[in-house]
Amino acid sequence: MNNSMLKTGEIYSGTVTKIFPTFIIINVNGVSGICHISEISDYLVSDVHDFFDINKTYNFKLMSFDEKQNKYFFSYKRINAKLLKKRNSIIPTASGFKNVIADLNKHLQ
Repeated sequence: MNNSMLKTGEIYSGTVTKIFPTFIIINVNGVSGICHISEISDYLVSDVHDFFDINKTYNFKLMSFDEKQNKYFFSYKRINAKLLKKRNSIIPTASGFKNVIADLNKHLQ
């Protein structure tokens, strides 16, 4: 897979190749990227090893590509809702916005 095939916002399987105290290096089909500690969890991350193991594959969301640095930046927490402090309670459904209206009515009562 060459660099032009990776798209921001997409989810990719990446293998952890290196673990540092504040970030990890992942490989997505030959393309190297970084997942910073701030994109692992909204909660305190004391040890990155608590989340990842070398040579294991995890899913990551591609957040951005820095052309000047030629680096891809990935997020783990954005596809793992339990790692987010503020979760979106609005869930798209086939019934449209019924869940939004129900949630609003709960807050108004």
